[in-house]
Amino acid sequence: MRLNYQVTGNSDGPAILLIHGFLSSNAQWLPNLEALGRRHQLVMTELWGHGESPVPENSAFTLKRYDQEFEQIRADLDIDKWTVIGQSYAAGLAIRYGINHPSRTHRIIVTNSRSAFGEIKTPARRPPGKSDKKHTDTNRTKNRHLPIHPIHARRLPTDIKDKLVDAADRMSPAAIERGGLIASKLNAMSILDKVPVPLMLTNGTYEKGFQADAEAIRKRFPGVRVVDLPGGHAVNIEAAAGFNSAVLNFLD
Repeated sequence: MRLNYQVTGNSDGPAILLIHGFLSSNAQWLPNLEALGRRHQLVMTELWGHGESPVPENSAFTLKRYDQEFEQIRADLDIDKWTVIGQSYAAGLAIRYGINHPSRTHRIIVTNSRSAFGEIKTPARRPPGKSDKKHTDTNRTKNRHLPIHPIHARRLPTDIKDKLVDAADRMSPAAIERGGLIASKLNAMSILDKVPVPLMLTNGTYEKGFQADAEAIRKRFPGVRVVDLPGGHAVNIEAAAGFNSAVLNFLD
């Protein structure tokens, strides 16, 4: 049972592995494919239970297994070295991959990520007998009661939002539960000084709740390049032109 992945872009160019975040899919990268794909081979992979990737047993939902899967994809495609881009939830995965495989990693690029750089807060349970009118049976069936569901996004282009909503609607409860269990293990602040290759954070400044984390990275890890962009959590979509430019400049 393997992660789903797609290959596009310039097959003769340096490779980039693109890993989307939680409750997303490969549609996350649609605004970036043309600009990045002119020079680079792009490999997009989907997390367990997301998009077309299967939902394996609980034992597969580990940081080690993700690391092994990314390495297997690299070997399948006979790629010697690639840049790894991790969006949101995948930032912690990208950073760990780079630490574990320095000879296979050219650069690491991440976006706003509370799981990698902040504190994960579990929503409080409602008292017995209390209900939330917004959390209808339909919303729960389609996962739309979750605050990170893309249905709640306000700045996404309609065509991309529709694709992301459809993918999030189709996620199984098992994939959400099992993926959520390792979220608390993704924090990377304590290991940022161990990253052996250049690292860049593309910071969407509209996400106010993340700015303290971005500032902490600036102060504690001056070797990390932090690029502020006029976007929110989905900064690679909301500020696509700036994101694409920052990535290409960093790789050059």
